[in-house]
Amino acid sequence: MIFINEWLPNPIGSEAKGEFIELVNNGNAPVNLDGWKLATKNDKQFSLSGHQIAADGYLVFRRSETKLILKDSDEILSLYSASGALVDRSGFSGAVPDGQSFNRINYGTDGSQHFAFGNPTPGAVNDMTPQVHVANINHPFGLPLNQTSINGIQFISLLLGAAALIAGLVLYAIKQNGKIKA
Repeated sequence: MIFINEWLPNPIGSEAKGEFIELVNNGNAPVNLDGWKLATKNDKQFSLSGHQIAADGYLVFRRSETKLILKDSDEILSLYSASGALVDRSGFSGAVPDGQSFNRINYGTDGSQHFAFGNPTPGAVNDMTPQVHVANINHPFGLPLNQTSINGIQFISLLLGAAALIAGLVLYAIKQNGKIKA
């Protein structure tokens, strides 16, 4: 099966020269990628036609070839087969540490995404030793790594909770004092 294995959206130095996307074939036969596509969150696409990935092999695409600009925060990368079916997706919320690639930790057969930031290893096995990775991130796809703000529903919930707490305290004070004296 073909997976998005590693990608570097925020290299140290020139982003135009340093960004890359790496695919891996963990199957036992080569795969012709004619008709396959990579797409970013903004639906910018790159056709993989004319490429083949060897069995147990890696295929690295540089930004100079794909013309895909990978965002340094809140990015999603999708891989589509020749039939247009979504084959794999990798994404993160929050900002990427400088010079760290987003690396697949395992090939979740249940559809789960297990990625971590680590040292870039284009065309080779991801190096996820404790000495190199910044964070061991096992989280469901699409959830923020570091939530820095609250949304409208969370804000309203906080307001309602605070109102209920204040009302409870007022009722408790009334019960303790019998009556409110004016």
